[in-house]
Amino acid sequence: MIDNAPQIQRRRVPEIDIARTFALASMIVFHFAYDLSLFGFLPPDTMIQPGPRLSAQLIAGSFLFLSGISLWLAHCGGIKWRPFLRRLGILILAAAAVSLVTRLAMPHEWVRFGILHSIAASTALALLFLNAPIPVLVLVVIATLAMGQVNLSAFDGPLWLWTGLGATLPFMMDYEPIFPWFGICLSGVLFARHFSGKLTSVLDGSDRYVRLLSWPGKHSLSIYLVHQPILFGAVYVTSQFLQN
Repeated sequence: MIDNAPQIQRRRVPEIDIARTFALASMIVFHFAYDLSLFGFLPPDTMIQPGPRLSAQLIAGSFLFLSGISLWLAHCGGIKWRPFLRRLGILILAAAAVSLVTRLAMPHEWVRFGILHSIAASTALALLFLNAPIPVLVLVVIATLAMGQVNLSAFDGPLWLWTGLGATLPFMMDYEPIFPWFGICLSGVLFARHFSGKLTSVLDGSDRYVRLLSWPGKHSLSIYLVHQPILFGAVYVTSQFLQN
């Protein structure tokens, strides 16, 4: 066990919440641009250009990386099964809701294994490596990232979509399969373990501005679930108003 791990886990690090806040803000901007493109306010091919595609990957990667850090901070002194299973259950239900809603609203590009599915699966798998030797963690991270480049027809089909190893994948609004994205989550665990003695806040958590910036990051799942319906509805209503 790394020294000071029990002390670290009791502290909430505002910088992590603030980083998640900025990831949320970037995601909201991205989805707003997606909606504008969908309703004709931007060129229809806007979101498939290299810049937006890279932005989407960086945003998803930031959420998974931060989830790995948070997992270590929460459980480095021993896995707390009740809060972990409660959070995992909420994530699974939220992921299922996203799949259902997108299946009904956009059946040709609905979300089979998006960011919430990936965070739920990755954090569950990461429990196996929380206290693994650092060299083992490094090897698993490298192997997982490398596997993300594999494309095998044997893994085609809906039963294997979660792997990301298929040669032919259907288009999805959001898709972060285990390979390579689990490697990003595990990189967060590796980062947190390596810097465990230094992961203490330099910010005053009671400061008004720190609390303001931290608040969205503390409620990231709720914001994730409600922001797109609000944006989508606002852009749709605007498009209908301008057509009349």
